Amino acid sequence: MTEAFCPGHITLFFSPRKAGDILRSGSVGSGIKTSIGAVAVVEERHDTLVRISLDGADSDAPVTAAAVAALAPGRGFDISIECGLPVGQGFGMSAAGTIAVGSCVCEMVGREQYDAFAAAHVAEIEKGGGLGDVAAIMCQGHQPTRESPGIPPHGKVTDSGLEFRLTLAVLGPPMSTARVLSDPVTDVRIKGSGDRCLRSYTGNRTESNLFSLAREFSHAAGLESVAVTRALDLLPGRSAMCMLGRSIITTASAEEVREIFPEAEIFETASFGGSVIRRG
Repeated sequence: MTEAFCPGHITLFFSPRKAGDILRSGSVGSGIKTSIGAVAVVEERHDTLVRISLDGADSDAPVTAAAVAALAPGRGFDISIECGLPVGQGFGMSAAGTIAVGSCVCEMVGREQYDAFAAAHVAEIEKGGGLGDVAAIMCQGHQPTRESPGIPPHGKVTDSGLEFRLTLAVLGPPMSTARVLSDPVTDVRIKGSGDRCLRSYTGNRTESNLFSLAREFSHAAGLESVAVTRALDLLPGRSAMCMLGRSIITTASAEEVREIFPEAEIFETASFGGSVIRRG
């Protein structure tokens, strides 16, 4: 049995990119890695069945299942994934859980850690998950910016050196990344706004500019729900929408957020340097 932890990742602005090589595809953009992530426990079976439990319930977990099939074809595993943050809210839990599982599988079958990242990246894109979370999580810094698409060494990811204490608040039901990105009008808005924000941020990597551009992006792209817009208008400190979810990330304290939104699901976290922690 092998266990691994992988941090989450919250994208603040992005622009999709497609290439003939999927390892060079994904997105450019910027975000923050979180100290709350996903923990995977993997045990190999004596048959070819792959059983996945997600937060205590049996799950198809298509992204994780695809990555496992690519890493260890024909081998069976019992897999348990516990996500520290809600799935479908822009916290990168799909990528984090898949990377953590892939890391365990690689340890068991004698493959390199890089293979876990590559398999997770391919599975995320093919199955409609995040476009850039895996590349961002590979960065050892707290605040990665994806300057060119794909996972390193194909893509380029750099760290600003910024670190954060943060509050996360869930303000509505999960959002489907695949459904949002399949809308052609939204896609054009995202690409235009995301490209502008990336150009602006790479020349001025400060906390104030990061959050200001994140707000500009979510508003210009038309992604904010009514609840998210209200939260961003009312909260003190710096705040942004999490991509893609009906959730926000803010430098305001949990107490300040709870006072304004008493019914929100709230989490306190810090930014995180590093990628995978493995035990056993």
